[in-house]
Amino acid sequence: MKPVIRNKTLLRVDVTHISTYGLWLLTDNSELFVPFMDFPQLRTASLSILKHVVQLRSNRLYWPGLNIEIPVKLVRCFPLVSVKPRPTKRSGQQAKT
Repeated sequence: MKPVIRNKTLLRVDVTHISTYGLWLLTDNSELFVPFMDFPQLRTASLSILKHVVQLRSNRLYWPGLNIEIPVKLVRCFPLVSVKPRPTKRSGQQAKT
């Protein structure tokens, strides 16, 4: 399936790291991790093909050499945001140690 490029706007994506687990991508507004576990077709691709990735619109990643299109919402965005833990309530009596 060929990507639909209406206004020919391709956003630049930089591959910042490739590990045995996946790819780290840097887009204009976020850092993404594309795990090979979820996208095994990327695992066997050559480095030059993996590095040639563009962002179609703002919600799709596309590798022209593989003809693979992945929605950004399916990959993990970083930095991960943790939920601030709530303090635990202790009873009036504390155990002696």
